[in-house]
Amino acid sequence: MPSPATHLRAPLLWLLLPLMAGLTAAKLWPVPPEIGLLRPALFGAVVGCASIWFGLRPGVFAALTWGVGQSLAAALAGYVLLQVSAPHLADREERPPREISVTLDVRQVFSAAPQARNYTGLGVIIAAGGNEQSLTGQPVYFSAIRKISVPPERSGRYLMRGIVEALPHDGPSAGFNDYLEHLGINRKLTRGQITREVAAPGWFRRFCTRTKQRLQAILHRGLERYPVEDSLYVAMLLGEKAVLSAEQQNAFMRSGTYHIFSISGLHVGVIGAALYGLFRLLRVPRRPGVALNLLVLWFYVQVTGGSSPALRSLLMIAFLFGMQEFRLPGNGLAALIAAALVTLLLDPLQLFGTGFQMSYSVVVALVVMGVPLARSWLLAWRPFALLPKSDWRWYHHKIDRGGRKLLAAAAGSWAAFLASAASGIGYFQLFSPGSLVANLIIIPVSSVAIMSGLVSLLCGLTGLSALSVPCNLFAALTIRLMDWLVQRGTALPAMYFTAHFTQPWLAPACLVAMTAVLFAGVAGHWSRRYGGYWPPAVLLALILIFAVKFS
Repeated sequence: MPSPATHLRAPLLWLLLPLMAGLTAAKLWPVPPEIGLLRPALFGAVVGCASIWFGLRPGVFAALTWGVGQSLAAALAGYVLLQVSAPHLADREERPPREISVTLDVRQVFSAAPQARNYTGLGVIIAAGGNEQSLTGQPVYFSAIRKISVPPERSGRYLMRGIVEALPHDGPSAGFNDYLEHLGINRKLTRGQITREVAAPGWFRRFCTRTKQRLQAILHRGLERYPVEDSLYVAMLLGEKAVLSAEQQNAFMRSGTYHIFSISGLHVGVIGAALYGLFRLLRVPRRPGVALNLLVLWFYVQVTGGSSPALRSLLMIAFLFGMQEFRLPGNGLAALIAAALVTLLLDPLQLFGTGFQMSYSVVVALVVMGVPLARSWLLAWRPFALLPKSDWRWYHHKIDRGGRKLLAAAAGSWAAFLASAASGIGYFQLFSPGSLVANLIIIPVSSVAIMSGLVSLLCGLTGLSALSVPCNLFAALTIRLMDWLVQRGTALPAMYFTAHFTQPWLAPACLVAMTAVLFAGVAGHWSRRYGGYWPPAVLLALILIFAVKFS
């Protein structure tokens, strides 16, 4: 019987993989200043044009030359693209910490708890005083004292005074510093004081800020007596993770379900599916409905801060909607690869971020392994096989449908666990086998809370404020159940282990190896001749035995 995965074709992989290789090479071995970028750019253009010429010629040699030439041209394009988009990536701060005055263009402000002492975020220095002109155009992480600083807002420009220094790569904040370095940031501006606003944020950003405040007010209605559920609710719907307590953060992190508080694929997918159903109920034509749906999702992403995970998820869903509704040739893997290619062309530095690596590896695993594995399990699911289906009672049908849904969810959870285990160990020093069961329970429960929050927001925005309260209370009840399950679940034995790789480079290497095994599996149609669905599990076992140290 043919494998259900045989239809998964993604020709853009021949461009994406060389592009990723070129970006990686540019980060590890940037071009020397004496050579410049002109030579590799011209060489890439020549190779690309020559490969196109060979592609128009007949014969096996011409076809092979075309493929090799296109891959080499894509790799050279990635090598040049990263250094053009992030020219300061290779710069290293060698001077000691010093006090400076700069004009800062704020690109992102991290959410902070009400009792936090500082404002923190990311920005770009657009002007520097004294002998610090070399800092102009440099991206920095900033921290400004809350009590004596003007509150910074995204897209605003501010005059700031503080201490600039290089990012250290050891100590308790080494993980966060690595995250900043992957964003192309090599310096931080701390103990800062924002003295005045040079240019106010644009009208759209101010509109998004007011909208977010209004959405928060809607979600708070009726939950004044339930602060724990209220904090989880707002964090889940609007991405305000700073309101979570340390105990809550640790519990969800250890259970492998912390992703539900990051505006990402789960949130955008659930809201997109709900809006799609609403537009169908209102009999909005399909294509205008899809366009309106994507517009609403884009605005939601902007209101919640426009984070990279949310934008990646929006791009994935846009390609999937476009493929399905506009009848474009392709499949889920092709849409995913196209979204990844566009993402890296717009922001090449995302390739080195933990979020990009984990999100795309998990979604790839769901598409290339989770879906065919679920189908193979469903073929074997034959309850009441000796009883004719015409004689089934209502409970027979309930058991059959429930079993099918559970098997499909279990297949997806297993594929996601295999794809994310190495990343969790490498970036969070946690191995969470309990996430297999936790995600099976927490994702449906959190989806119910998100749906309830969406209904509450729609009611509040349309003037039906009284209906927001029962929606919020129902969501709070759901969240209380979710919090109870996570807090009790992480106390069970073997739910999680503290672990780390014996060498830092093993984390990305194991992620690449697992992704390669997944692609090899789908290329071989998951045939039993090549081990069926066992090679990814065997690889994970080898990683845990030979490359990981457990505390």
